[in-house]
Amino acid sequence: MKRHPSLIPLSRFHRSVLFLALVCKKNAPPVKGYPEDDDGKRDYALTFYKKKLKLHMDLEETRLFPEVVGINAQLKTLVQELLAEHKAIDQLFAELPTTGNLPDTLDRLGILLESHVRKEERQFFQLIQQSLEETELVELEELLH
Repeated sequence: MKRHPSLIPLSRFHRSVLFLALVCKKNAPPVKGYPEDDDGKRDYALTFYKKKLKLHMDLEETRLFPEVVGINAQLKTLVQELLAEHKAIDQLFAELPTTGNLPDTLDRLGILLESHVRKEERQFFQLIQQSLEETELVELEELLH
């Protein structure tokens, strides 16, 4: 399904999150210009989280989720799941500086980030587009941007 303009900026950002997920995973293929060692991956992930990802999740939690949670039961369920995943993502990032098993924590983070973004793109955004009228989607675009 084609993405509505109100959701395109979020979808574009999700591409960079998917890239972060790939970098974090064990046995990730090397990418020129990006860290390959665990300490470098941790530092890259933490910087991305602090400067970009946390702001993105805050936008979803304060503007997008409250706007759509009451539309139908499916959206309510997905919002609850996504909020729980945000908490799990926050927790894994909080563990990164002191974890005793950095490779496994990075791998768990990469797996969770990928599955979270896929859920938002394939289920949540699709359901938003199916559930909202065009005028509501335009209002959502104004709210998000």
